[in-house]
Amino acid sequence: MAVFRVPYPEDPARRQALFQRVATAMGRHGRYEGTTEQGHFEGTTPLGKFAGSYRAVEGAPELEIELTKKPWLISTHLLEREVRKMLAQA
Repeated sequence: MAVFRVPYPEDPARRQALFQRVATAMGRHGRYEGTTEQGHFEGTTPLGKFAGSYRAVEGAPELEIELTKKPWLISTHLLEREVRKMLAQA
């Protein structure tokens, strides 16, 4: 459906801290299974369900996110912007 990359810390301690904050937030809207390096997620919003996977890009300070399901009323661009905002605040 859609793939995008967002900044992700290379330092293992910073990566773990960020992952824990995002995992806690994700727990309020759905569930995830994985590690700081890769995994899958799914959840619901008032507009519908979402799902996908993520993986840390080897050799780059980036996280690649692949959306496999999203509410049809929400654009991929909006989702990417919200993910970037959430990671910046985490």
